[in-house]
Amino acid sequence: MDHTSALEQLRAKYRQLWDTHQVIADINVRLLQVGKQPSNEQLMNEQRAAEAVQLARNALLGALAAG
Repeated sequence: MDHTSALEQLRAKYRQLWDTHQVIADINVRLLQVGKQPSNEQLMNEQRAAEAVQLARNALLGALAAG
């Protein structure tokens, strides 16, 4: 796989994980807005999604820096 293809795959993975995190976070915020508390599981899912985004971001930035 060439460098350009690898970067595109990393970008796609990052974007997918970012979108997933945004959906989870949005659901949790909407619950709070109507006076409900997200469950511990929902909060843990949001945290795990945020961590996955960070890992994907780090991988993408590392690949970009490597040129």
